[in-house]
Amino acid sequence: MAEARAKFAQIIQSSEQTHERIVITRNGEPAVTMLSIDDYEGMVDQIEILSDPELLKELKASVAEFEKHPESFVTADSAAMQKLIGERKDSSDSV
Repeated sequence: MAEARAKFAQIIQSSEQTHERIVITRNGEPAVTMLSIDDYEGMVDQIEILSDPELLKELKASVAEFEKHPESFVTADSAAMQKLIGERKDSSDSV
């Protein structure tokens, strides 16, 4: 904690820029975790999605529709979108 107090501004800047999660310890034991607001909000959004069965079902249906007919979807970057869908599919398979 003493080091965190002394370097608080640097820790915040580092967490924002690198998206690194920082664990602050007290007496050698983990006490809190610091993460950027973007990462925190992303986690909250993901928890909300995963805890809403109807929304999760709709998202999976949309992904399946995109995989069947990717040509019918307009994206700024099709390759990036297909990669993102693949990553999400892989992660949802493990849920």
